[in-house]
Amino acid sequence: MTNSKHHTGIRYTLLAIAAGVALALTACGGGSAPEPTQAPPATPAAEPTKVSADVVAKGKEAFNKYGCQACHAIQGFAEGAVGPALNNLYTDAQQIIASAEYKSSEGKATTVEGYIRESILNPNAFVVAQCPTGPCPKGVMIQNFKDQISESELEALIGYLMTLGR
Repeated sequence: MTNSKHHTGIRYTLLAIAAGVALALTACGGGSAPEPTQAPPATPAAEPTKVSADVVAKGKEAFNKYGCQACHAIQGFAEGAVGPALNNLYTDAQQIIASAEYKSSEGKATTVEGYIRESILNPNAFVVAQCPTGPCPKGVMIQNFKDQISESELEALIGYLMTLGR
């Protein structure tokens, strides 16, 4: 009988442990697996803070080669008066991307670099409200620029423009 008393003691101990585990699982949501957590949204990669002098020089060269200075003003460099001035392009672009007007437009950029690229390759995605002579109309910028500029010149031009207003 001692053996059966021993087995009964073990049964009660196991039963008490099982009840404790069941109670703990119930208190923690019934034992179901926890809901997976959502990963935080990806943050855009940081934009370069420095552009090499070589890229700036090539970007300025492309700016002149493609006649950008005929329409856009850059203090001390270009005197265009048709399209928006580009003196503060970087900070202006940040504000534009965050604006309700941009978000409700065809514009899809989330970074300044993306905004500049979009403005060159798809200029009607978003047209700024004011040009030097009044409201900026759609089509004010060359529409086929993407067919004229090489990829390396485009990258240099974007790199140079990203330095304006920083």
